Amino acid sequence: MSDTSSMAKGWKINLLLLLTLIVVAVVLWWLEYRDARHVQEEKASRAISTMTPKAVTRVQFWRPEAEKGKEGTTWTILPQGIGPDGRGEPNGHWQITAPEPIRTRDAAVNQLLGVLGESYDQKVADTVADSAQFGLDKPMAVLTVQDGGGHTLQLSVGQSAPASKKQYLQIGVDGPVVLLSAKAVGGLLQNLEDLRDKTLFANQVTPSIQRIIRERPNERMVLERGPDKPWQLVAPMVDLAAENRVEGWLNALMQANGSGFVALKAEEAFQTAKPDWTFVLETEKGGKETVRIQRKEANLLAWREGEPDAMVLDMYLAEELDRAAMELVALRPLGNHDAPVKLQVTHQDKTLTTAKKDGQWPKPVWAGVEEIVTRDAGRAVKPKSHGEAWLTIIAFQEKEQWVIPFWKEGETITLAPPNRPVELELSHYQAEAFMDTVKALFPSE
Repeated sequence: MSDTSSMAKGWKINLLLLLTLIVVAVVLWWLEYRDARHVQEEKASRAISTMTPKAVTRVQFWRPEAEKGKEGTTWTILPQGIGPDGRGEPNGHWQITAPEPIRTRDAAVNQLLGVLGESYDQKVADTVADSAQFGLDKPMAVLTVQDGGGHTLQLSVGQSAPASKKQYLQIGVDGPVVLLSAKAVGGLLQNLEDLRDKTLFANQVTPSIQRIIRERPNERMVLERGPDKPWQLVAPMVDLAAENRVEGWLNALMQANGSGFVALKAEEAFQTAKPDWTFVLETEKGGKETVRIQRKEANLLAWREGEPDAMVLDMYLAEELDRAAMELVALRPLGNHDAPVKLQVTHQDKTLTTAKKDGQWPKPVWAGVEEIVTRDAGRAVKPKSHGEAWLTIIAFQEKEQWVIPFWKEGETITLAPPNRPVELELSHYQAEAFMDTVKALFPSE
């Protein structure tokens, strides 16, 4: 046999093997696809509903009362964005409308509707002759949903199946009873209270807040900011505010959550005592939100505007609610002014002056002087009478200059920032570092 014939025969064998592999691969893929499709079709045949959560236009959720002998309560929940006439587009948020309008936790409602996309594990009865057999005579929850086409579906949760962690669920008013896993039915076993929004403030978009008013007995604090402008303290004094401190305080308030609710109306609570705190948040678009808070034994009670009862808050939040205005003012001696290009220091009738060259101080010690006027001090304090200044720094910037006197009383060093109604006190470590700087500048001391 020639070499050419041997090569041709070899290529034919290799091609045949390749075709065989391709055929085997295609057959295996088809078998896997068929099995997967069969599983999907079989799962779809056990679907709780063909209605999707996005299609729901009305929700009614009933849960029994915790106390025996009392009838349960049914809440009606509607998607926001749809008007009374049924027109509009849902915006992804929900609103409890009955028995009273109350703020709603979207995630809890979405969890409630999650059962629509579940598939049951097993059908146990096509019809129900004895509802008590499955605990449906006293259901644990009843969910009724309706879509835009007027189609309605009722789901009733019965008792747990014997020797099983699965739950009986009736699909429809007179429909079949199926078994559903505890995880799949979990959303239906939420308490009604779990559907309520427990954040202290409804507005969680802090950049939109332009004005904060906090009223306490004998005090009113107001913080304001305009578009692209920093926070300013307007009352009880007019002063610069520290951006990071105000934002941190505001975020702490936005993140505050209640632990429950008390059936006590605001008008009843405030008949004998005024609120300990009243907060008003105003947004750039004219929105306004009011929350009143009162100490009550070991807790705090908060009345959110438009809510029928009080939300319970932990007492630790009182520290944030009581944040003093002095803790929110700007602690930088030069405020919003740029760093100086020239410095003058006067101490014990001696004056030293220097300027930056190519953006650098001629001696490192002057960087310590710059730092003390451009970094945040330890805290703000109310101004008081002082004697002659222990030291004075004049900071120059182009055509402006700012005079900053310092006083030393024991180990405490206080300064008066220019044109502001407060004084700033250096921290212990700042005071120690500044003393070293002064000794380096005036070694004869």
